[in-house]
Amino acid sequence: HTLCSMTKGETNQQGNVTNLSSNLVVREKKTSPEKPMTLYATPYKTETHATERENDNAMRVSKTKDAQSGKRYQLIYSDYHTCDILRVLDESSGPNCELYLHSKAVAGGVPPICEKVYGNACGKDDPSYKQQVYYSWCKNNMEGTI
Repeated sequence: HTLCSMTKGETNQQGNVTNLSSNLVVREKKTSPEKPMTLYATPYKTETHATERENDNAMRVSKTKDAQSGKRYQLIYSDYHTCDILRVLDESSGPNCELYLHSKAVAGGVPPICEKVYGNACGKDDPSYKQQVYYSWCKNNMEGTI
């Protein structure tokens, strides 16, 4: 399956993301019929270890807006311009990671700093480290959906 995603976030005056929604299109391959889906993310703060966090650093994703359950992700790294790295917290096989490129950065590929952080935090020796999950036709199909 190929998952094309277009995500839109709203921020408050403090710069925190307050509402995040993704329009998704799931396809078996490029020519398969689209299966549209909308997911909602509810931001939250993870457990404090030393000092109180000022900003949310995790989100719970579900098919229902403001749900109290769902798949949990924690932000590992963001350069706030080109890439974000999330740790998937609810995998039965242990934590996994996902690297997201912002739409304006896709054509240039993964920036070296993002690749380095991803490798160090998520295991560059893992077989899925270089797994291709982006296809250029996704961007064309998703433009204008949000």
